[in-house]
Amino acid sequence: ITTHFEYGVVKWNHTLAFSSKGFKTLKDQHQYNIRLFPDDFYDSANLLSVYFPDRRNFIIRSMGLLMGSSSIITILLIVTFGYALFIIFRQKQLSEMKTDFVNNMTHELKTPISTISLASQMLSDKSIPVKSKNIDRITTIITDETKRLGYQVERVLQMAKFDQGQLKLQFAETKIHEIVESVLTNFTLQVDARQGILIPSLHAENDCVRADKTHLSTVLSNLMDNAVKYTSDKPEIYIETRNEQNNLLITVRDNGIGISKANLRRIFDKFYRVPTGNVHNVKGFGLGLSYVKKIVEEHLGTITVDSEIGAGSTFTICLPTIKCET
Repeated sequence: ITTHFEYGVVKWNHTLAFSSKGFKTLKDQHQYNIRLFPDDFYDSANLLSVYFPDRRNFIIRSMGLLMGSSSIITILLIVTFGYALFIIFRQKQLSEMKTDFVNNMTHELKTPISTISLASQMLSDKSIPVKSKNIDRITTIITDETKRLGYQVERVLQMAKFDQGQLKLQFAETKIHEIVESVLTNFTLQVDARQGILIPSLHAENDCVRADKTHLSTVLSNLMDNAVKYTSDKPEIYIETRNEQNNLLITVRDNGIGISKANLRRIFDKFYRVPTGNVHNVKGFGLGLSYVKKIVEEHLGTITVDSEIGAGSTFTICLPTIKCET
């Protein structure tokens, strides 16, 4: 024991016979006492008393390495256990989402295949007169369903290319208002069929960005499609553009069923689909918003969402603007 100590010889009447210079009889100090000459018949029961003034710090210093290593190991075990639980729950969620994706994809692919199969059977059925077959109508159905099937497969392939880093965008000077007007034209019939309205507010003075026109058009189409699909009543869809500093903001707002706070943070995850409540006719792979976010990020932009259950959703895309040369 290398720490400092004090000692004294205490007589039977509790007086000191002699001691070290710093020895003091203290009640709060842990003292070690032993009888001197215990085998001496004439011993007067004198005690040797020893204490260590720095006893507590000495013990702590002596155990410092052991306590430090134990604490580090304990912390590592807690962190490892927590991370393992996170991975397990994450894998469980991914497994459930992939299972839902496979089920949705199977349903989405089977529907056009079944329709094409029925149309083909009608064309090949010799018991039906040619005049009664309405060949033009049947061929139109086959063409439409083939395009739909190809579109679904292309969406899956595009996401696979994104994950592998193989999808290359063709950037060029693009005017967003032209894309917006084209997308609105494509959705006019769908909205009119449900007695809804489309309200454009294209107020941006500079709508020129560096973009891949095809993919950016698909991004807006996805947002518009969701606005139509996830509205259980007559759809009211507002699409607005405005400038903010050197950025162009594109806002798509609807009066749909809305998204809960718990689901908002996950809607851009691949394969994830928001529960639709009483709306049972909404189909999809859970890839649309994931694709939207990836394309926007490839354009050096951001996308945010604000939504409440029963109050609709608002998606806002922010893209950096450029100076138009034409």
